[in-house]
Amino acid sequence: MVKVYVVCSQRGDFELLRSADKWILSVLIPNYYPNSHFDVSKYFLLTDDEVTHKEDVEYLKKLAENIRKDWGSFSNREVSDVKIVR
Repeated sequence: MVKVYVVCSQRGDFELLRSADKWILSVLIPNYYPNSHFDVSKYFLLTDDEVTHKEDVEYLKKLAENIRKDWGSFSNREVSDVKIVR
């Protein structure tokens, strides 16, 4: 289990999370299941290049949008067992 802290939150869009050694973007994916109205949050590791833009909210919004459009292409960076500690 990866314990993370919320660094930045854009409600309904994404959360930027920080663990001891990783940066993670939690992205809300609407209507995740076919023929349903359920939204699901998925967690994706940020690359070193993406981490350099961690303070640029517009960059992170665009990244979250790209993940929502084709989250399958980001599946190799997906993290499971994330626990947000406050």
